[in-house]
Amino acid sequence: MNIRRSWVTALAVAPLLALALVSGGAVPAAAGVHGSGKVSCPIAGGTGMLSPGLTTNGGSNAVKISFHGTLVTNDCISEVTQPPGDTVTGGTFTGGGYYRGSMGSSCANFDGPDVVGRIEVTITWKTTGTPIAPTTIVYKHNPGTVSGTPFDTVALNAPPGTATKSGSFNSATTPRLTQLATNLPGPSCPPGPPLTTFVIVGGMVQV
Repeated sequence: MNIRRSWVTALAVAPLLALALVSGGAVPAAAGVHGSGKVSCPIAGGTGMLSPGLTTNGGSNAVKISFHGTLVTNDCISEVTQPPGDTVTGGTFTGGGYYRGSMGSSCANFDGPDVVGRIEVTITWKTTGTPIAPTTIVYKHNPGTVSGTPFDTVALNAPPGTATKSGSFNSATTPRLTQLATNLPGPSCPPGPPLTTFVIVGGMVQV
């Protein structure tokens, strides 16, 4: 009987403890307030994938791209106006979508005339104070975003094309740049199998 009473008591108390934690100011990890102002952060590194992989001749008019990485900690230029007194110190990013073009999966066309069909990038911020909600940028119809030699840099921006921001730092007057310095050879392919993965070695985000 005593054991049964203990379980009943525990079950009755558990919801009250959970309510007390929430009432006491516990904030879910994904929560965050809308941030205003502008922020620029260098990229520490990351990885990405291409499908189909890039080849000399190409074989597809569309190339899917996905990537993710981290921002350099404590190296951001943070001009946050809301919430007051907050500072962005770093964060993470993830993105995905596709490019399109005639033989878009050839190295020369990827590093050249390929056009963004749609790529969505979400940046999750680390701050010194109040958590700030993520920023999402949707890029569409952006030409010539990949260039560089001997390695490709992906520079998603607008104009040309569009880059629609939502979430924090979504002012139309502030930047909307996602720049990924990669280890992808460019503008031509080396001998060997298709290039399906890449490493992000630097770059920046500006919103």
